Amino acid sequence: MPKSDPGKEIEFHPDAMQRFERAVKVVAKSPPQHRVAKKKTAAAKKSAPKKKPGK
Repeated sequence: MPKSDPGKEIEFHPDAMQRFERAVKVVAKSPPQHRVAKKKTAAAKKSAPKKKPGK
């Protein structure tokens, strides 16, 4: 694991906290983003062959 360079510091933006709070509020207001389940197709029922009348 590389060691961090002590001379290089993280640059902070002065409005970072306001931007973060605004982003959190937007995400909190949005509806759930769950995947929609695929609809399962019902298996076709096999019916017995129909008998012809008269035979």
